[in-house]
Amino acid sequence: MIGLDYIMKVYNGTYKQLASKLEIAPPTIMAWLSKKRPIPKAKLETLSKWFQIDEIYFTKELNEVEKIQIQADYLRRLSKRDRFEITDTHTDDDGTEYEYVRWVDPYEDERRLLHQELAIETVILQLRSALYQERYEQQLHNGSSPILVTLERIATLYGGSVTDSWDDTRKQAWQRLQADRKTALDSLLYYMTVPQDGFGPFLRGKDILDDDLFDLTEKHQLQCPIDQTNTEGSDAD
Repeated sequence: MIGLDYIMKVYNGTYKQLASKLEIAPPTIMAWLSKKRPIPKAKLETLSKWFQIDEIYFTKELNEVEKIQIQADYLRRLSKRDRFEITDTHTDDDGTEYEYVRWVDPYEDERRLLHQELAIETVILQLRSALYQERYEQQLHNGSSPILVTLERIATLYGGSVTDSWDDTRKQAWQRLQADRKTALDSLLYYMTVPQDGFGPFLRGKDILDDDLFDLTEKHQLQCPIDQTNTEGSDAD
């Protein structure tokens, strides 16, 4: 499926309508979609102007991130078109009630979920890129795949579940252990990827597990270093 096909589905358009607006025959669009004929430059410019989407997206195979970005842009336009004002009330601490006007976006929840999905798919795309690069290096050196092994172990951790034959006490103990494991993994990754500056969540004494993980990453020099350039720039200001 090339981008034009997906964009038309998102925007709920028909190829007959599109052909009429472009002043071409419907079979021409079918030829574009099947890649039997390329979309002429002039028509690409027109499509890009109408949908406010870059020309390249109409002719390429879209990845999941690009698809979600197109959906998000479409919902943004619907929100701008369909939002409305309502009168609401608010009560102060002293009991005084007053009215105010606020905007309501009927697509707010859908847009929020879509942005969360976009964040997930962006990470997945980054992982795929890393795995492809690693596979290329494997072909050169015939080595193992540490990224893949790590992902498999993480999937095993998050995919585990209790056994029905266990009694409630054992199930609860396993669930607590699994929660602790996930917390430890999240904290360890946090300390390895976020610059440590000794403030806020990095302050020692917050939690025994955090202290241990912090010490571990510090001992083996696994912590993400502070950007000295930004630090110096802040001091200069």
